[in-house]
Amino acid sequence: MAKDWTVLLSQLGAAAHLVTGSPFARNRLDLASGFRHLLVLAAIGIDEVLRFDPDPILAVSRAPTDDVLTWGMDCPDAIYTRATLWGGESYRLFGNRGTARYVGLQTMNGIQATANAVVDELEMDQAGNFEVIISADEREGNWLRIDGDYPTVVVRHFFYDWNSEVPSSLRIERIGRRAERKSRPSDADGLVSRQVRALGEFVYTNLRFFHDWGSAPPANGFLEPGDLSAVGAAAENRPVIGRWELGPDEALILEIKPPNGVYWSYSLGNPWWETIHYGRHQSSLNGHQVAVDSDGLVRVVVCARDPGVANWLDTAGYSNGAMILRCVRTDTAPTPITRVVKFDEIAAALPADTKTVTPDERTAIVAARRRAVHQRFAR
Repeated sequence: MAKDWTVLLSQLGAAAHLVTGSPFARNRLDLASGFRHLLVLAAIGIDEVLRFDPDPILAVSRAPTDDVLTWGMDCPDAIYTRATLWGGESYRLFGNRGTARYVGLQTMNGIQATANAVVDELEMDQAGNFEVIISADEREGNWLRIDGDYPTVVVRHFFYDWNSEVPSSLRIERIGRRAERKSRPSDADGLVSRQVRALGEFVYTNLRFFHDWGSAPPANGFLEPGDLSAVGAAAENRPVIGRWELGPDEALILEIKPPNGVYWSYSLGNPWWETIHYGRHQSSLNGHQVAVDSDGLVRVVVCARDPGVANWLDTAGYSNGAMILRCVRTDTAPTPITRVVKFDEIAAALPADTKTVTPDERTAIVAARRRAVHQRFAR
């Protein structure tokens, strides 16, 4: 096991080297947040490797991701829940959908999506109760396919109104034939060795993947929308991925015609694909929160200082980072029109009737966000 621990330390060292040598670490906060992100990945990775059990106690439980442990640009409007399953078994997922704007189900084999469903498109009673069979073989009615030895089911809850919507309450049980129990490894040291190596691989590969992926969009621009279910995104979500890069006296204006459909939102991240803390900063806006201009367009201002407009996204001291326009079951997934202006030119670049807020109003808005996030994660 000492050799495995050495491998772990080597992988952590390689991850630290990637952070220090990254072209995205342009100020002290960028660099410090990179090392903090290594702690985040280590914390999530430890949870993953220690909680994984080839014969799990079935539960639809909270994923380790929350507003503190954030990675992969997780959605700031979301709660993620999940359960670990046995391949070759059949399960019944049942309960009440709650009142979240969007509830999506996804089965996965590793990071590869196997099946997706929007709960509102399933058979459900008037009270919002439903059940889904999860199995490798096709079933009538509500059904999700699973594949692999240890598949997972993920439940996404996206909220529009942070103060009133509640997540689903779900349970899961094994049904039908009980598969022969697979014996646990007889060598406890072998199990720990695999866990130690898995932790190092988790930290380094995730850091490298999102670091490289984050460099793909042009500065202050977006890629075309696409299907990212191969890397864990929901099939019904068409994310439009971008990258912002601004000086302290610059602002980025994003302009779209808002899509019609179930859910859409903007969110900002730092250089390491961590969602900027959405309880301490107005770093995200969804279709319920955003102000629409009189011409029917939505214009959002991305910058480090409060420009006094309602649709401000706070970069929170970072010099660059990710940005995502999420579109779930919408008629379009628009690529935002972007332009960079000087901070003092923001007002002139926006319509005269752009909705504004006072400093006191902003303080109240952020305080309300903080309370809602605190309540969402039950702390």
